[in-house]
Amino acid sequence: SKKGLIIAIAAVVLLAGGGGAAFFMMKGGDHDEEAAAAKAEEKRKASRVFVTLEPFVVNLADREAERYAQVGVVLEVEGKEAEAKLTAKMPAVRNEILLLISSKRATDLTTREGKEALASEIVVSAARPLGWTPPEEEPEEEPAPKVKTKDGGKDKGKDAKAKAKPRKVVEPAPNPVAAVHFASFIVQ
Repeated sequence: SKKGLIIAIAAVVLLAGGGGAAFFMMKGGDHDEEAAAAKAEEKRKASRVFVTLEPFVVNLADREAERYAQVGVVLEVEGKEAEAKLTAKMPAVRNEILLLISSKRATDLTTREGKEALASEIVVSAARPLGWTPPEEEPEEEPAPKVKTKDGGKDKGKDAKAKAKPRKVVEPAPNPVAAVHFASFIVQ
């Protein structure tokens, strides 16, 4: 009697466990895709490389007084290939960053928000010499050629646009500069 009760309880536990496992296996499809995407993102982030630039000392754009900034910048780039490209283009990258910082006023750089805005701008400026174009700066679709109409006037391209082949929407390339970190930041 005790033996039968133990066997019955074990059977119920096994059936419940098997049903629960089947439920999680069927439900796990979405979770597996999300987990795979998260794992891929972690792997991509793990391959990032930090490149320390020599500190920048620049005059700021203040007109009321002579102000300058000394800024230490560390670029976080997407892997060894981006690091090699950055190293090869270092003079152009430094020039872009130098021009950007020197266009700022001291009041723009003394707040946390100002520093974060500068970091975001450096991400874009440092990537341009590496051949990256921000999505909003990508060239727009070429205008349709103007076609002469029967009355001798020029059509604004309506017919040509209708006959033009549709262009594929291409996903923009990811920015090779993932983030900017400040190693030092002095404004005087």
